Amino acid sequence: MKLLARAAAPVVICLLSACGDVSQLQTHRSSQALTTSANVLFIGNSLTATQSSSTGEDMPAVLARLASSQQKTLTYKKAIDMGHTLQESWNSQIPQPFLTGATHWDFIVLQEFSTLPVQSPPTAFYNTAVSTYEPSIARSLASSGTLFLFENWALTDLNGFATRAAYTAALDANYATLSAKLSTHNAIAPLSRAFEKVLQTKPQTYLMFDGKHPTDAAIYLNACVFYALLFRESPAGLPPLYLSATEAAFLQDAAAQVVEFPVATPPDPGVDAGAPTDAGTSDRSVDPSPDAGSGALSVPSTGCSSSGAVAGWAVAPGTLAIFARRRRMASGSSARNG
Repeated sequence: MKLLARAAAPVVICLLSACGDVSQLQTHRSSQALTTSANVLFIGNSLTATQSSSTGEDMPAVLARLASSQQKTLTYKKAIDMGHTLQESWNSQIPQPFLTGATHWDFIVLQEFSTLPVQSPPTAFYNTAVSTYEPSIARSLASSGTLFLFENWALTDLNGFATRAAYTAALDANYATLSAKLSTHNAIAPLSRAFEKVLQTKPQTYLMFDGKHPTDAAIYLNACVFYALLFRESPAGLPPLYLSATEAAFLQDAAAQVVEFPVATPPDPGVDAGAPTDAGTSDRSVDPSPDAGSGALSVPSTGCSSSGAVAGWAVAPGTLAIFARRRRMASGSSARNG
C-alpha cells in the first residue's frame, strides 16, 4: 500500500503540473465554469454607462442580453455618477445604498474616472479604492465573490505620455499595484488590453467616438470581456445584436484573447438562475432598488487550461501502468464625463 501511495503521488503531480501557471481568476468564484447566473453591482460613470446609438443600451444591458441568449441570467444594479470620480460619487452618497451588506454580490465592478489611474502620482487612485471603498465592498461581496477592477483604456489624448504604448503600460502597472494593495479578492478586467487588440487593425475612432467614450463597437467589446470573466466561457458565437455578424465575431475574438478559460465542468442542476433586471439610470443617480437578492451558485472549475489537462491525462495512464508493474514486482519479492 505504501508503494502504491508513493506511485500515485507522481501521477497527481503530473496532472497538477499540466495545469501550468494558474492565475488568480482561475482559483476563485470568478473562475467557476459554466456559471448560469451572476449577481453584479456596477459602480462607475460614463465609461460604464454610455448608451449605444443603435439601441440605447449601456454595457451592462448589452451584457445581460448576451447572457440571456445563452440561457444565463445576469441580475445587476448600477451606481452611476456621470462625469465624476469614485471619490466624488462616494461624497454624494451614490454607491452606499448598494454596499450596506444586505445584499451579497457575486461580483462588484469598480470603474474609476478615465484619467485618474495615470495621474502622477496615482495616490488618489489607490486611496479611493483601498480606504474609501474596500471596507464596504468587503462586507457586500458573497463569501466567494470577486471585485473586478475595470481597467480604463488609453484615451486619444496621451495625457503627457510620449506614446500610446507608454500610456497603456502605465495603466497596466498602476492597476496591478492597486490590485496588490487590496486585501479583498480581486481581479483586473482587461478592457485596456482588449482595446489594444482591436486597435492593432482599427482606427481609434472605431472604439472612441470622442477620443474617450465607447462607441457601439466598444460597448459590445466590453460586454464580451465581462461575459468571459463572469461566465468563464469564450464569447465566440454570441449573437451580434446590433452589429454585423462579421464585426461581432471580430470583437468576440479580441475579447477572448485577453481572458483565460478553465476546463468546463458540468453545471449543477440545482443552480438558481434568478431573475433578470433592467436597471436603467440617469446622470448622478442610483438604481432605486439597491438590494438585488442573493448571489448565484455554480460549480467550481479545475483551474486548468484545456491543453494542460489533456496532456496530463494523456500521460497518466502510462504512468499508472508503470507503477502497477512495480507494485506487482514488489508483491512478488515483498470631457469631464468619464
